Amino acid sequence: MPSSDAPVSMAGHILIVDDDEPFARVLQARLREMSYDATYVVGGRRALDCFEGLAPDVVIVDLTMPEMDGLEVLRLLRRLDETASMILLSGDVDVRTTVAALRAGAEDVHTKPVNIDLLSAAIDRGLERSRLQRAYRIATTQISDPYGLLDASPAMQRVLRLIQGLSKSTAPALIVGQPGTGKHAIAEAMHQMSPQAGGPLCRFRCAGRTAAEIELALLGSRGDGRAGLLAAASGGTLLFESLGDLSAVSQQLLLALAPRPSVGQRRPAESTVRLIVTTERDLAEDVHGGRLNAEFYQWLASVPLHVPSLRGRGDAAIATLAHRILYTAQSQHQRGPTQLSDDAMALILALDWPGNVRQLRQVLEEAFYLALDEYVVDAIHLRRALERAGVADAHGFAIGDLTLAHVERRQIARVLTLMGGNRSETARALGITRSTLYRKLDEYGLGKMGSD
Repeated sequence: MPSSDAPVSMAGHILIVDDDEPFARVLQARLREMSYDATYVVGGRRALDCFEGLAPDVVIVDLTMPEMDGLEVLRLLRRLDETASMILLSGDVDVRTTVAALRAGAEDVHTKPVNIDLLSAAIDRGLERSRLQRAYRIATTQISDPYGLLDASPAMQRVLRLIQGLSKSTAPALIVGQPGTGKHAIAEAMHQMSPQAGGPLCRFRCAGRTAAEIELALLGSRGDGRAGLLAAASGGTLLFESLGDLSAVSQQLLLALAPRPSVGQRRPAESTVRLIVTTERDLAEDVHGGRLNAEFYQWLASVPLHVPSLRGRGDAAIATLAHRILYTAQSQHQRGPTQLSDDAMALILALDWPGNVRQLRQVLEEAFYLALDEYVVDAIHLRRALERAGVADAHGFAIGDLTLAHVERRQIARVLTLMGGNRSETARALGITRSTLYRKLDEYGLGKMGSD
């Protein structure tokens, strides 16, 4: 079983594959001490079984394993994900081993016992290589990026790893996230990068539809000769958005898309339709409530993609998105402000954005128009836009979020921004000690803001 008893770090996901569990556990502990998110599995077959679900950035593979040697593991993992960086470990590294490892897909070869500093440098190179390759792969697909899928936040990097890991698959996908997080954009990227990219992408919104209406949409109407979604999506992707209440018949129709081996076949044939489902709720509750077939759910949710909220992506990602939205608006109109004032940015970072990226974009575009004849978007423009959107009152306080904790978090973020990120000056301006400020930064999820 993969180990998972440590918090996720900010430095990428490392998978250690070794048949020597004590060694793997020690290496995992050393890497976690260095702020890497490290997981180990025992043996190559286990690595293949859980690779897509773990979606690692860097894989460290031992050469000598009894069931399947490291070179074979490298070759098979490389087929699953061309962008994950591979490192081979061997007790005896010679020219022949190195050449074989490079041909199998490794970028680095290191000896055992491991020099942790050299291995760390190789991991850092691998992380950067993987991040750039994945960003380039998605950037070159025929999609726009209004939801900031390509930002460097750890939460979105995990989503990118999963998208990339599933890019050669026709397996179903379940995308879970709050409204406005970009679930449709992710589904579109998955279609464009999949073997079904040459086929149609048929989109169907389930919200507000009855179970009978959904069933009719799947099968089509014989009366007017209109093809159903299952026929229309043949050779492509069927995107079910905001999954609603499905009748037992509809669930069986969709479950029929699951490829099953026929008599004499060792492996099931690839499905002609790939199913992608987006939802804002936990479908496991529907299974417990008897509304969703357990077999259908298990097939659909084999590798779920959990899209983070805008706030969950961190302040750096929010600031980057805000600048990108403003730049796009200015480029489209060839006039208007190109910058956000410090006060405006502090206000942006202080709000919770329950509508996520979509809401941020709507508010900033409104603020842009209000500041069309100015050089910068200031806090006053942003407050008016927030008030019009019903997000906050005229003072910039989020409606419904007037608790002392929310007000304090906003004020700390605002002052820290005004002080150029200097924590000592911020503590002095707020009239609190530095240790109190550090504690509150951690408490409010602002730990990455500023420096000493």
